[in-house]
Amino acid sequence: MRPAEARSGGGGRLLAVHSPDYVETWRSVVCDVYGWRRQGRFAVVPSLLQAPTFVCVPGLDYTDLNAADARELAHEMAGRAFNVRALTASDDQPTPGAPGVLRVDLAAFGRDRETVWRHALHGTKRTAVRRARKAGLRCGEEAGPAAVETLFRLVSATLARHGVPIVPTAFFEGVIGTLEARILVVRDRAGEALASLLWCRDGPLALSPFVAGVHRADRPGDLLFWTMMEQALLEGADIVDFGRARVGGGTCRFKQKFGAVPVSVLWLSDRPFDLYRRYAPAQRLWRALPRPVTDRLGPRVRRRLADQ
Repeated sequence: MRPAEARSGGGGRLLAVHSPDYVETWRSVVCDVYGWRRQGRFAVVPSLLQAPTFVCVPGLDYTDLNAADARELAHEMAGRAFNVRALTASDDQPTPGAPGVLRVDLAAFGRDRETVWRHALHGTKRTAVRRARKAGLRCGEEAGPAAVETLFRLVSATLARHGVPIVPTAFFEGVIGTLEARILVVRDRAGEALASLLWCRDGPLALSPFVAGVHRADRPGDLLFWTMMEQALLEGADIVDFGRARVGGGTCRFKQKFGAVPVSVLWLSDRPFDLYRRYAPAQRLWRALPRPVTDRLGPRVRRRLADQ
């Protein structure tokens, strides 16, 4: 396969993909945490109801493949259950309701904090960040077991609200330990943690695979996102990747107000499906279950979930 570097006229930086080293490290972490077997570029994810699914790579919205190489790899998997994802040309308009990743091109604003603040952020977001600070909220980097526990607690609560099985603590520990990920936490004047995210660097990319928090009038989530952008600017990142969202949905619109642009995700599988519609009934059922039940079962269900 060709080196993993996405190039397309007009796509530019927004098509930057993961480095092979990042993908290999991520694959090792998830396979170790869940006890999955590896086969080449794939993690072999077991299922209760069907044959195992070959996933490249669970938990990543895209890998080190461009769209052409992803299609080639999918062709090689004919006859087996598989899941391959890649970014597509940024001049393709993402289909409303489809999965996309939300990216801010910091380099297009000269990687200048004031320019990004004034021209990337929507006016309502600048107001929200000011409101958060005026209310006494503070966002900072935290480390150690206590920070991991804070992140885990907030992410677990957010996933539960959305009807999604929780991720085991060991996963966060593995990502932080091997990818040098950082944890940001927003706290109020009393020291209560209101929002948190985990973010990593991968070459030109600054990306956040997990973000969580409570919804409050003093807008902790807005302060959290802006602080990550500030840190990415200080480190000279070209792109902030806020992760996947349903194009046109509320989460997508929220991220777009930070200057993020939806980039289409090419989702290749042995059978076509609508990601969000497929899991909607299961999400409704999961939300109806008591938290102690979902907290206990979540990591076990997640281990058999190919579409992470």
